[in-house]
Amino acid sequence: MSELPHWWPERARETYADLHSYRLVGASACADRITAALVEIADAVEARGDDLPAHLAEAGSRFSGLKPDTALYVNVSRILVGAARTGSASAVRERAAALTADRRQAQQEVVERTAALLGEARSVLVHDYSSMVMRVLEQLTRPSSRRVVVTAGEPLGKGLAVARRAAEIGYAVTLAPDMSVGRVIDQVDAYLTGVETFYQDGSLANTVGTRMLALLARDSGTPVIAPTETLKLDEDAETATAAALTAPLLHPWPGDGVEIPAEWSVVRFVLDAVPAMCITSFVTEEGACGADDVGRVAQHALARYLPGARGDSQWSSQG
Repeated sequence: MSELPHWWPERARETYADLHSYRLVGASACADRITAALVEIADAVEARGDDLPAHLAEAGSRFSGLKPDTALYVNVSRILVGAARTGSASAVRERAAALTADRRQAQQEVVERTAALLGEARSVLVHDYSSMVMRVLEQLTRPSSRRVVVTAGEPLGKGLAVARRAAEIGYAVTLAPDMSVGRVIDQVDAYLTGVETFYQDGSLANTVGTRMLALLARDSGTPVIAPTETLKLDEDAETATAAALTAPLLHPWPGDGVEIPAEWSVVRFVLDAVPAMCITSFVTEEGACGADDVGRVAQHALARYLPGARGDSQWSSQG
């Protein structure tokens, strides 16, 4: 972990360490912590009498650089630095509070719109854990009349936890090995996928396995629905590419104590690049749209958060 400025507040340092070590996961939870950390840093900078916009931009770049595949961190940092450029630490604090409230409202609108789009779908496919997807499942009416098909979610292995939560809500549950979904895809009304980041052309990044399942769904004519807040748009890349997605797996695989010969190579990437052609509908707080429209829709929404943010070169990875 790179050396942090000695004057950073302790809680901001803890947030950085938690992100660096992957003790803190989940894009929304991490973005919430980054927002709080940047407010604390803004207060500390002002108390020192230093250049608030410059130091906050540097801090935002450090946090964003820890997980460069996740556009939400970059966008949150840009918005708060924008507040620093027009005011004091109190302006950053006020903007952070408003941003958090806006995001909560946006997330609720996404959940409600996605539930409405799914309507009376009797069977939904879910892969890996997504807080947005789980909130949609909680929102759907009459869960006892519906089935959730849950993949095991290798290599992250979150499928069992998702299945248990779906059962608690009241759904009938089918747990399936990832590679067996082809046996049940014709019984699924929709594939509901999480979104780590999405791009101008309507492609997205999400947990490994998402690409395979999305291609299978497309081949079988099963709709692929991607609920996401617009702040997950990557403004600096046109499309998702595997080469650019470098986030590693967070735990040993295939498991603790498994001896892997030194001459073997092992794939430990955690994100897939999913092409736009696989996505039937994105659902944002602005409404549902196709992959060919979501970049324009999200860009318009982001312009309200922070006009003129696109292409700001200060957000190179650090840390």
